[in-house]
Amino acid sequence: MTMSLPFLMFQGRAQEAVELYLRAFPDAELLELEHHPEGAVAEGGEPVSPAREGDGLVANAQLRIGGQALMIQDSLIRHDFDFTPAISFAVVVETSPEFEDIVEAFTAAGCSFLMEPDDYGFSRRFAWIRDPFGVSWQINLPLSSSAEESAQARPPVWG
Repeated sequence: MTMSLPFLMFQGRAQEAVELYLRAFPDAELLELEHHPEGAVAEGGEPVSPAREGDGLVANAQLRIGGQALMIQDSLIRHDFDFTPAISFAVVVETSPEFEDIVEAFTAAGCSFLMEPDDYGFSRRFAWIRDPFGVSWQINLPLSSSAEESAQARPPVWG
């Protein structure tokens, strides 16, 4: 069986990201969380340290958000690249309170908006968020139909 999972590689902030995603998404589920052994190093390049005192570097974390599993990890070495808004997670919600709660959780965490929460005509409520780690999330409350119908093995109906 072949499987394809989104893989997010952080540089010392994976633990913070896992905590934010578990707070932000009401159905988020932590499937696995392992840390690198203290003092783990990789050869070549500048080593990465946890961004917060007391955190360890995440060797492997798996979350499920809206039925989609995500893999999350801290790199042991610093890279010159990071996340880009060219790739984002499309999150389809069913209710306005769910939309507002998710947006509020990201706002409280210090996100920036690529598109402010609003009715853009193609959606009842839509926000394009760049979280504090640089990961982009497009939160959509569709004009009609349920999130489950919109997220089935085909692109969601945005308008």
